[in-house]
Amino acid sequence: MKLLEKWLHFYRTYTLGYSVRRVSTDELEIRHLILDAFPRGIIRLIFLAILGVIAFIDLQHGVRPFDNQIKAIQQDFTWAFTPDEIVYPLYLDHIDIHKDAEYMKMFPKSKIKSYEEFKKPYIERRQWRIYRAYFHFIWPLLLLCILFPPRPRGIRINRKKKVIYQQHLGKEYWLAFIPDEGDPLSGIVYNLYGLYPFSLTGRYSLQIGIPEKDGKLPFLMYGCYPNPSLEHNRYLLRAIRDFVREDNPASLKYIGRCYKLPWRNPLIFLFNVGSIFRMPFNQKLADKQIEAELKAWKKRSENSKKHWFEAVQRQQQSVNQDLAELKMDNKI
Repeated sequence: MKLLEKWLHFYRTYTLGYSVRRVSTDELEIRHLILDAFPRGIIRLIFLAILGVIAFIDLQHGVRPFDNQIKAIQQDFTWAFTPDEIVYPLYLDHIDIHKDAEYMKMFPKSKIKSYEEFKKPYIERRQWRIYRAYFHFIWPLLLLCILFPPRPRGIRINRKKKVIYQQHLGKEYWLAFIPDEGDPLSGIVYNLYGLYPFSLTGRYSLQIGIPEKDGKLPFLMYGCYPNPSLEHNRYLLRAIRDFVREDNPASLKYIGRCYKLPWRNPLIFLFNVGSIFRMPFNQKLADKQIEAELKAWKKRSENSKKHWFEAVQRQQQSVNQDLAELKMDNKI
């Protein structure tokens, strides 16, 4: 049992790298599930389904999968760059037909055209084929951008500035404070059992809410999709605590600058791996807004800060109670 427990602990700690990466020595980033992992996986599943349908239809007609599509592309290139390969055999047929005795009797005035005269109408009608041929250089790049979209930035934890923040619509940053003492998670509201997208029964999505200035609490989903284990969300939040409290926590020993590649889990791999580049993140603007918020925060009295954390924790208790009624333990 001890060996099994050790292996499970290693697995849960190692797989944190699917959801967490180090931005710097003092900052972590947790993957944005809805904007990052989920759309990429759905697009790829649709693409694979389309390929599967095409291959199935081809096999039903006794054709090698995608053979018709490959031939159509090859023909577009031939028409665009070497049309004589197609037109000249047709011209030879034209000559053979006109030399046929029966044809000459039926059409005595019909004459054999010169090759240039014969191919002229074909060349004039091939303009659309040229456009299609050049489009074959473009659509693979578009497909790559769709299948490997840019990675949105997730929620970030900065232990030096003691803030948790999230980029919103490019120019605004939602900000939560980390207390100097007590639970580092006191400034956010979390839900370990958020519903998975397109799932009626699965409640494994980590939801984190950062209070806005007007008191609203927008919940966003974080982490890889799907979860490698039922305890993944709990380990994620514990890792945040450890990161704030310790210099080099053991729970983050497998975390690097990039998200880990889940080679051994095909479904997690399909949804989470592969981005050509990351979406722009204006760190200077983020630092500027964070400094302004921290400056205003430091001017507040200790009682005011205490009331802010208490208000957030009341919302957390409400979430915990709602989940407790469903027999779910939301405490870390």
